[in-house]
Amino acid sequence: MLDQDSRVNEFGDDYFAVGKWEERDIISRDSYMKLTTQVFFASIDQRHERAAGESACTALVAVIADWFQNNLDEMPIKCQLDSLIREGSLEWRNLCENETYRIRFPDKHFDLDTVLEANLRPLSVVPGKSFIGFFHPEEIEEGSFDFLQSSMSFDSMWDEISRESEPRVYIVSWNDHFFVLKVDSEAYYIIDTLGERLFEGCNQAYILKFDRNSTIYELPLSDSGSDGSTGKSTAEPVESIQNSYENVLICEGKESCKMYIKSFLAAIPIRELLADMKRGSCSSRPLHHRLQIEFHYTQLQPPPPPAAANPDHVPVPDHAPAPTPVPVPDTIISAPPVGESVIPVAA
Repeated sequence: MLDQDSRVNEFGDDYFAVGKWEERDIISRDSYMKLTTQVFFASIDQRHERAAGESACTALVAVIADWFQNNLDEMPIKCQLDSLIREGSLEWRNLCENETYRIRFPDKHFDLDTVLEANLRPLSVVPGKSFIGFFHPEEIEEGSFDFLQSSMSFDSMWDEISRESEPRVYIVSWNDHFFVLKVDSEAYYIIDTLGERLFEGCNQAYILKFDRNSTIYELPLSDSGSDGSTGKSTAEPVESIQNSYENVLICEGKESCKMYIKSFLAAIPIRELLADMKRGSCSSRPLHHRLQIEFHYTQLQPPPPPAAANPDHVPVPDHAPAPTPVPVPDTIISAPPVGESVIPVAA
């Protein structure tokens, strides 16, 4: 069993906190949907003073994806998740010290290519198994989204992701934020280091588990409000939310993860985009950026190949034998002075 000093060495300044999975009701920010599923919380998120990683989400997903690639059949305990958040935030702060990166990214929001090139972890992305596509708004005015006709939709991407059964780890990019999606045969896991993405006021990183017990209900108007303008989300223990009105089951099982991404993460930004277009207001971000979502398939980098053998190279042993000493005669014969001859002595 680890003593206290060992715990500090392995997990930083945290004690050996294991944490637990909790069943929670999570209400979407527009108050239209309710997700019931298992949630695992860290002690901190990236903005906590012990992490100091305000804009570190790209470095964080690289560190966390690397951990899952090395532990495909495991989930981190609480102190491990806390440690990963601190490690990723530290890596981000180190990148911020690089003058080249500061010039390229004055807002310190590094893109994924930059983080991978920095080789924070032996992690790479496989383009042939990754997906880049777009959310397709239901209310499309003619001519407004012509570029979507030849693009891959989120639904099509998810069909491809759900078709495979082997464990995978994706880095997901959406709406200027990154999170990790872990895919197993029995469940999907979303790992996010920014608590506010789950509900307003949350200051803990979290893991959402979507399995056969997960459900998403549509809330009646009397619960959700008619305009969905609150912009807030909540996460409460299951016992605290009473179904005083009949809720409509939208989906259940592990595929609730797909509906969560569409109806909890993307619904309000897409609705805001449509409202901006109707008003004719312009955004500093291009239209396709506001609809684009990316799933980057990750894998560990293979070890470098051994150096090629040179046939002309003669290996030198690490410990070469000592050279054989040259015998020295007892009597040293000196050379005669210049100009004198040597007279042989008769025997």
